[in-house]
Order: sequence, then C-alpha cells, then structure tokens
Amino acid sequence: MNYRTLIISLTLAAFTLLSAESDLAQLVNTARQNDAIAVEDLIRRSLDLREKIPPFMSEAESSIRSHKGALPSTLSVRIAKSIREADAVRTSLFPYALRYRNALYRTDESLGDRDRIESIVISMAAALTLYDNAQFMQDHMHDKSEIRAKLNEAYPEYGVDENFYKDSLMRANTLTYRSTMLDAIRFFEDNRKTIALYIAQGDPSIRYLYDYIDHSPMRATLGGDNAFKEIADQVSVLVSRTAELPFSTVEKLKFTFSKVLGNTMGMVRWRSGKLREDKAFLADFSAQLKPGDVLLEKTPFALTDKTIPGHFGHAALYIGTYEQLRDLGALNEPFIKRHLDEIKEGKVILEALREGVVLNSVEHFMNIDDVATLRPSHLSSDEIRGSLDLALSNYGKKYDFDFNVNTTETIVCSELVYVAYPQIDFVTKKVLTSFTISPDDIAVLASGDTNAPLELTFFAHDGKKVYAKGENDEGEKLYRTLVGIEEKYR
Repeated sequence: MNYRTLIISLTLAAFTLLSAESDLAQLVNTARQNDAIAVEDLIRRSLDLREKIPPFMSEAESSIRSHKGALPSTLSVRIAKSIREADAVRTSLFPYALRYRNALYRTDESLGDRDRIESIVISMAAALTLYDNAQFMQDHMHDKSEIRAKLNEAYPEYGVDENFYKDSLMRANTLTYRSTMLDAIRFFEDNRKTIALYIAQGDPSIRYLYDYIDHSPMRATLGGDNAFKEIADQVSVLVSRTAELPFSTVEKLKFTFSKVLGNTMGMVRWRSGKLREDKAFLADFSAQLKPGDVLLEKTPFALTDKTIPGHFGHAALYIGTYEQLRDLGALNEPFIKRHLDEIKEGKVILEALREGVVLNSVEHFMNIDDVATLRPSHLSSDEIRGSLDLALSNYGKKYDFDFNVNTTETIVCSELVYVAYPQIDFVTKKVLTSFTISPDDIAVLASGDTNAPLELTFFAHDGKKVYAKGENDEGEKLYRTLVGIEEKYR
C-alpha cells in the first residue's frame, strides 16, 4: 500500500467513524424527543384526570349521603376504573422522572449542554407531575375517609393493586426526590440565559414541558419563581424573533453545588485479599451471577473497613455480560448501550470508589476476603432492565465523602444500590446532619423471609465459599449472624 492509498484509507475510516458517531447522536436525540412527547401526553392525561376529581367528589358525597353512608356499587366501579387510569399514568411517569435526573449531576464532557438541559426538563416535568397529581388528590380527599379507603383497596378484576392513594403520597414525599428537585431549581436559577436559549431552540414538546414546570404548583412551593418567570419571558421573546440563535456565544452551564473532596484512607492496606488469586473460586462465583445482583464485600485488611459500621464494608452492582444483557433484552436501554464496549471487555461490575463511579471486572473486584450475592426477589425482567439502566446513569459521578443519600450529585457505594432500586424500601439512618445507608443496611434485607426484597444466593467468608442457594444452611446462618439478622426476620 503506497502513501496516498494509506491516507485515503485513513480518511475514509475517520469519516466512517464520524458518521457512526453522528448516527448514534441522532438516535439519542430522537429517543429524547420521543420521551418529551410521551411526557407531554402524560401531563395532558393528568390534567384531564384532575379536572374530573372535583365534580366526582361532589357527586360521591351526595350519593353517600342519600345511601346513609353506604357506597353504591356503581360508585365503586367508577373509582376502580379511575384508579386503573391514574395508576397507568403514574406508572408511566415514574421511569421518566428517574431516567434523566442524573443529567443534573454528571460531570463528564460527553453530555452536551443542550442534551443536559432537555434531559433535566423531561425528568423535572415528569417528577413535578407526579408531585402535583398526588397533592391535588390529597387536597380534595384529605377529609373524605370513605373515598380514601376505596382508593387504597385492591381491584384485581381491573388489575389494580392495593394502597394506590397511600403509595402516591409516599412517593411524592420522598426526601431524595425533593432534594433533587431543589438542586434542579438552583440549576435553573444559575443558568437562566443559557437555558432560555436552548429551550427556545428546542422542539415544541420541550417548550410545553418547561411551561408546565413554570406553572407547577409544587415547583412554586419549592421556590425559584423569579428565575422561572425570567426564563419563560426570554423564551417567548427568542421564539418570536428567529430560529437561528447565536449558540457560539452561549456561556457554558455552571454547577455551583458540586463538591471536590479527597480521601487517602482507602490507599492503606496491609495485605491482599484471600480471594484475589483463587481462579477456581472466581469461575464458580462468576457462573452464579445474574444481572442486577447486589454484591457486598469485606476487606478487613483495609483501613476504610475499620471506619464502616457492621460486617460488610462495600457494595456494588453486577451489570452482567453482553450475552446476559442480550438475553435479558437490555442492550437497547440508553445508558447500557453507552457502555457496551466496556462490558464486552469484561467490565461488568459497577461500583462507587474514591475515583468515582466506574465499571470493573470481576477479577478486579476479587481483592477481598468475604463476598455475598443478594438478588432482588420480586422484580420483573422489565424492572431489572430499568434498574440496570438507572444504575449506569450514575457512571462518572464523584464519590460522596459525606455519605448522604439526599445528595445525588455525588454517590457512595451503598447509595448506588439505593438509587438503582427505588422499588425496595431501604432503611436509612441519620448520622449528624446526613441520611446514610451502609452495606449492612442492605444486607439485612436478605432476611430469609419469603417477603424479603433481597435473597442471599451466594456467600464466601474468610476466603472460602460457605453458601450457595440450596446448599449448606450453616453458611446462611453464619451470614445472618454476621449482619445481625434476628429470628424475628424469619
């Protein structure tokens, strides 16, 4: 091959690579546009449902009075059908509220400012709609005990589970999401002009979502009124002027609440882990892993292990091999797709370390003495796919040296499990001014009870395998003793 031929070949290869990257970016943009349209539709459905509540409540009260306190069967049927529709809206909104919220905290350069703004708008609009729906329902039903009771009943004939009203209010009052919402409001306050430019240039659905955010009752209670009004006014002016905006002069987004902290304790180790070079154990352990498994480890030879309460000192998530993700139907999940090259290289464990949230191989993870595998007990394949994608959306975040679950711009190891599985009711503890969750707080949820959200499937202690699912009850008892699970959990 002569020099000219080589130059032509390299040029064509570079052009092909750029075209592939452009195609991928276009696919991501199209997916985000489709999500914005979907959230707009869900907001419109929510507003329609809210309009129906006041006249329905008047009719229901009149009907209950005329029946001397009894609820007519026709009323129960209407309630059941309404719950089915409202639950479908709530269930559809919830993934959008979670899917993009980490765009607020990511610091990697691969996420452009327009992508970041539009992603935050989608997530914030979905989350605020959930808040507003729950608050509207509570405002109209807080003193209507008969109706509230009906809203918490199960209607299996309509596919409705129990506790719809209770669950809606509980989700709307989750501290983690309120904390994220306050951070988002600060983000809008700090970047008014830049955000206005990008929203004015965005699709109609993005502008609709921002308009909903601007007028959301819940957002108003959280503050930022002047900032949102200013952005809305600028968007209106810019849209009326021209579609061509001077993006070359747009200032970069600012993040005033990021923390940069250091910690040297993790470097202090006085030996290697007992499982580090055990190839037979590695093969046995790896063969039993499934996507979504929670991994807990102990490194008694590291100084950091001495500072963490309980038996286990670190938590991580097993994402799965390319083949496992393919069989799960997860290859097209947005954040999984971004990391398929690393996953194909064998980097299948997601963990938050001092350098941030990274993917590592199982071999790298094995510099330990103890390891336990906990598997979600009652989640569907769809939910596992969503949790894996949600977990990977945290990739690249900085480590949270405050260990605070209410701040999601930084993240600690056990918090990675906490945010990946919103379906699980984890118990947090308040230490000084922070709400924290330790690896042992996760470990106790594998209590052995049939209703437990996690199940112990594998356990190695002091460098030796002592339990695999269906084998050696003594190993399971040892696990329970080490993490302090009492007999009441059985």
